[in-house]
Amino acid sequence: MHMKNEHFPGLFQAADSASLSSQKIYILLQRIYLGSLILGSIVGASTPIATGSLSKYLYTAIAVVLSLGLLVLWITRARRDDKVWFDCRAIAESVKTVTWRYMMNVTPVQNDESPNKVFIDELREIRAARSDCDRPIVGLADGNAAAISEFMQQVRSRSFNERKQIYLKHRLMDEKSWYSKKARINARSGSWWFWVTVALQAIVVTIAIVQASAGSFKINFVPVITTLAAVVAAWSQMKRYDELSKTYSLAAQELGELEAIANSLTQENDFPQFVEQVEETISREHTMWCARRDVSLQKLITTNNR
Repeated sequence: MHMKNEHFPGLFQAADSASLSSQKIYILLQRIYLGSLILGSIVGASTPIATGSLSKYLYTAIAVVLSLGLLVLWITRARRDDKVWFDCRAIAESVKTVTWRYMMNVTPVQNDESPNKVFIDELREIRAARSDCDRPIVGLADGNAAAISEFMQQVRSRSFNERKQIYLKHRLMDEKSWYSKKARINARSGSWWFWVTVALQAIVVTIAIVQASAGSFKINFVPVITTLAAVVAAWSQMKRYDELSKTYSLAAQELGELEAIANSLTQENDFPQFVEQVEETISREHTMWCARRDVSLQKLITTNNR
């Protein structure tokens, strides 16, 4: 049995879609803004060789491009897609955590007389903690999506060994694989953008030395390349490649250690504690991810460590 997105509660599906949508919009706006800076510097560097009306058109183009950049910057601040991205992701991950706890029959629904009611109350608390996300979530919510899917109930009703194997394969190992893959991708991206920055700065130094010894070029390339280097640095800072590669790698290592002791887990009484350890490891990494982006964490912490 493979856990798919449609098997999770409707709240997870809506929050996940809202997070992904806001992420795409935010990154697109950032690219447009940074692109306007690069384009403005390129046009600006070309003005010394322009004469007559062409010079006037180039300065007009600079004004238009930089004004567009300012407009996009204002739109980005007004829309706050980054906050919707982070908050909706926090909701989705919190729902995922309580969903797995429900299916594995561990705290807070372990042997409860009304597990469905307890689970629904958990979903309501998660959503109420970030009520400002109601609008994007409602806009993407599927009215036919169940709060407790048939798949979730089927997994919960299975034997201990079956539930354990499902949890190990489709939660622990899937998460470990995801973190390992993301750690490698971020490490490669961080290294790539670092060397791009170094190369651009080296080019600037070379051009400056040549100009100092041989005289200035008609087109001043130094501001253009300097702007490129600054844009690359800003992009790397926004994406946090090096930082994420380390935290993802640590999470994958911790999950690997838990996987190593899973085979010795033979008593059902020990299973709830094991699930708590796995969920705590996953929640800790996501809590740190949110903290680096100044997201309110009070509900996320209480939900994922209850």
